[in-house]
Amino acid sequence: MSAAGAAPAAGAVPAAAGPQTANLEDVNSLLPDIGLDVEDSLVYKWKIDSWSALKVEKRAYSPEFSCLGTRWRILLFPNGNQQNDTLSVFLDSVEASIVPKNSNWHICVQFALAIANPDDQSVFKASTAQHRYNPTEADWGFNHLVKLSQLTVATESFSRPLVENDKTVIVVHMKIMKDITGVLWHKFVNYDSKKETGFIGLKNQGATCYMNSILQSLFFTSFFRKAVYSIPTDQDIPSKSIALALQRVFFQLQLSGTPVGTTELTKSFGWNTLDSFMQHDVQEFNRVLQDNLESKMKGTKAEGAISRLFVGEYKSFIKCINVDYESSRVENFYDIQLNVKGFKSVRESFADYISEETLDGDNKYDAAGFGLQAAKKGVIFQRFPPVLHLQLKRFEYDIERDAMVKINDWFEFPERIDLGEFLEKAPQTPQNYILHGVLVHTGDVTGGHYCAFLKVTKDGKWLKFDDDRVTPVTMKDVLESNYGVNPNVKASRATKKFTNAYMLVYMRESDLDEILGPISEDDVPQHLRRRFEDEQILLEQKRREKEEQHLFINVKVLLDEHIKAHRGFDLCNFDDKSAPLTPVHHFKVRRDETLAQFKKLNTASNNLRIWTMVGRQNRTVRPDCLVLDSDSDKSMDFLHDKFSKNSFDLRLYVETGPRAKEDLTGQTLIFLKYYDPLTLTIEYKGNVLVRNRTQRITEIFPTLLERAALPSGTPLLLFEEIKPDMVDPLKPKSTFSSAELGDGDIICYQRELTSKEIALVDPDGATVQKYFDTQRNRQSVLFKPKQFERTLTESPEIELSLSKKMTYDQVVTKLGEKLGCDPMKLRLSTTSATSTKQAIKRTPILTLQEMLQIGFFNPIVSPAILYYEQLEVSILELDTKSYFRIILVDKNFKEKGPFDVLVPKTGTAVDILEKFKEKSKLTGLKNLRLVEVMNYKIQKVLTEEDGVPTINENSNLYAEETPAEELNMGEGDVLCSVFHYNRDPGRPHGIPFKFVLFAEEKFSATKTRLLDRIGYEADKEKEISKVRFYIVPSGFTKPTLISDGKRNQ
Repeated sequence: MSAAGAAPAAGAVPAAAGPQTANLEDVNSLLPDIGLDVEDSLVYKWKIDSWSALKVEKRAYSPEFSCLGTRWRILLFPNGNQQNDTLSVFLDSVEASIVPKNSNWHICVQFALAIANPDDQSVFKASTAQHRYNPTEADWGFNHLVKLSQLTVATESFSRPLVENDKTVIVVHMKIMKDITGVLWHKFVNYDSKKETGFIGLKNQGATCYMNSILQSLFFTSFFRKAVYSIPTDQDIPSKSIALALQRVFFQLQLSGTPVGTTELTKSFGWNTLDSFMQHDVQEFNRVLQDNLESKMKGTKAEGAISRLFVGEYKSFIKCINVDYESSRVENFYDIQLNVKGFKSVRESFADYISEETLDGDNKYDAAGFGLQAAKKGVIFQRFPPVLHLQLKRFEYDIERDAMVKINDWFEFPERIDLGEFLEKAPQTPQNYILHGVLVHTGDVTGGHYCAFLKVTKDGKWLKFDDDRVTPVTMKDVLESNYGVNPNVKASRATKKFTNAYMLVYMRESDLDEILGPISEDDVPQHLRRRFEDEQILLEQKRREKEEQHLFINVKVLLDEHIKAHRGFDLCNFDDKSAPLTPVHHFKVRRDETLAQFKKLNTASNNLRIWTMVGRQNRTVRPDCLVLDSDSDKSMDFLHDKFSKNSFDLRLYVETGPRAKEDLTGQTLIFLKYYDPLTLTIEYKGNVLVRNRTQRITEIFPTLLERAALPSGTPLLLFEEIKPDMVDPLKPKSTFSSAELGDGDIICYQRELTSKEIALVDPDGATVQKYFDTQRNRQSVLFKPKQFERTLTESPEIELSLSKKMTYDQVVTKLGEKLGCDPMKLRLSTTSATSTKQAIKRTPILTLQEMLQIGFFNPIVSPAILYYEQLEVSILELDTKSYFRIILVDKNFKEKGPFDVLVPKTGTAVDILEKFKEKSKLTGLKNLRLVEVMNYKIQKVLTEEDGVPTINENSNLYAEETPAEELNMGEGDVLCSVFHYNRDPGRPHGIPFKFVLFAEEKFSATKTRLLDRIGYEADKEKEISKVRFYIVPSGFTKPTLISDGKRNQ
């Protein structure tokens, strides 16, 4: 570490204590070979003849010495650097301290520093380190080389003192390493990828490094990039177009100077923020991406570009040995999965891939017209694509552990390989493939990090693309470092090797000029350039606005017209998004702008009176202080700090018109609202100036009656709006002072109703108090039909405005009126973070607020959502019985139903089945059973012993006949659960089912049975080719692809 640092030395190894077998005269004795080229080496000794004289100094330097033409010296702290009980020693570069700080000068040194007995240098204490010396880190070494108390005495570790007769020796061993890449031991502080390599990286959104690695590989495939650019996307919606999002990423990678974000791309996949923090399968991501692009390319000049570039062909065959008969099928492939376990290299794994299996004995092949025949079964390649993606099977399912494991075995891949021998026919053109990409994973099955090593041009250098950083690398970094665990290395070191290649990109040598041809800005269509340049201008504008945000302040201006349009509590609603916001005027004003400038720029009237508005502790926002004319030359920032310092915005109430010029000295501003209980409406009636707070409230009655157009002498009821849940009556004979009415307060008044009128009005709106209570508890609720896999009728969505105080029965009564059905046959369910919606248990006192679970962690949203379903029985019966909806599924997955059944809670699955048979009136069903399904996955097959309370009422129940395969299972056969999913197991769909795996059956045969079970027709090869089968272990979401040759175990 640097002498200025305080932490243990980076790159340091534990100190060695003497007597030692190491030779302080030999530079290699303390410095191990780390596999780098050494440009120069040196052993230097600093003999100290008076240790006591040196200890007087805080720090001391040795005489300068030279290595590879650069000057060096030892920096010694005889009394310690950070602590006063240890000896601190550093190797100091003289050049590093004198070159300019912004210089790229650096030198990489592996070194050891030691203190030794002056007469017996087999007694020493040493530590080793490696460091990239540069202008900001001119010295490096050890704060804690040895305890000061151990220097002058012999100890168990030292047969003689390190300082003896006031003498000692400080020794430095150093090797200056050749920095081939220019980034050896670089800390990458202020590192500029574009400047150093000419290329830029991609930002990691959280766990998108796997995506970044494949995107960089595709970007540098020029033929592919040009094809992507040529996709017509000028009419696409940006947030939904994968092609447009990829064009944007490629355009920015090509022309930007800083790392590129991929948020728009992941959004176009339909991913949310959480998805970006989950690692997905690289192969599956690549296929989804290319499938989408292929469909977008249809009918354009880019059509077929992906298949020409990435698609090859192989033939699956069964060839009889003794008769002339062969059954074969040619299929396309986008990548090849090669086994790693049990093989040492790509060539060995390729040879295994096309190895033939002999079918004989009990496993003979039934050849059409020839009966059972001995045969050879296998796969042979017809043609390879120009760009060949090899997926190395580093992740496999371990059946003994019932878990995925990572295969870290040593697996070599060459820079150049001839694949001609793996083709069925001798190729007309050489099949020499050159390595151009190595995608690497570091970590284990639970997670890790991905990066890519790419050779970006035909004859260029290799670079490492690690998210937003791009660095040069050596061929050793590309090849040997990514082979995996070296079997010749001791286990203690091998177990630490979790970095290895999982995908290789080879390109056919004869096609390199076309695949990696030059690409310029002119190759980008004009409409894309215009769109992305406009986007860049907008982003730059937003960036500047963000940088200059501190120079501006938001000003919200409330006028009387806004108050008049607001029919709720308070004068307006500035910020509460649970209710409609009041459309006040918004201004973005420079903080140094004066009030006079603001008025001149934003108002045409000179008759203005401005009040600042502040948030009170009772959660209201009211006018508070009058802004005087003398404040006109004050800045808006000054006014904000003076009147609204605790608010982010400066909020103003502005009065206009002749009254705005009245003298307010000693007067109080009171706002007025009139409420009509007959029409249930409240209306703003302006404000009134109270000249003296000792006046009685009755003195403003004439004004109140006039503004409400009421006859003189009409009796009034008065209330004050204090806070949302507090609207208190006012005593008319009270003074404004005794009623504690001040600037900004609101008086609501209404006509006192006669006894006949009271009988006619809605009790919930008889007074201002009840009106506001009703408004405060008003909640818009959207009722959606609870969807099942199959429903009898289409049910509508209905939105109702209800009170949060309503009981369950009152809510379903309102809903039943809209649906025209018996409300007691309506069952409500809550929304849920998962696809399962929980049924609400009805009680007589359960309120809508409790049903919506509104609280601090569940803020009010508008509209709230509840789900409903129409039952065939009253919900009152559910107190003693459980309700189930059952769907019958036949062997072809055709559905009938649903059938609703009601079973006593003391019953069992047998009772449910009997009720189902009775209700469905279906005949001829044998070996019927019930399967409980949640989130499209089987939870369990119900048995006779399963009681009704153990079955989740929110699950889906399927009735099916038990397949004959299950009834006739043999020894070694295994019953497994099968479910459908798209892209990843977290997105299941369809109907799951149980399936028998026959012992020792090849998966190719299992696959045929599975396809037949789910209804895929054999002649639809294109559809079948897109179906993949994976093993998804319990408790682990990352699947592993099953190959056709794998046997069931």
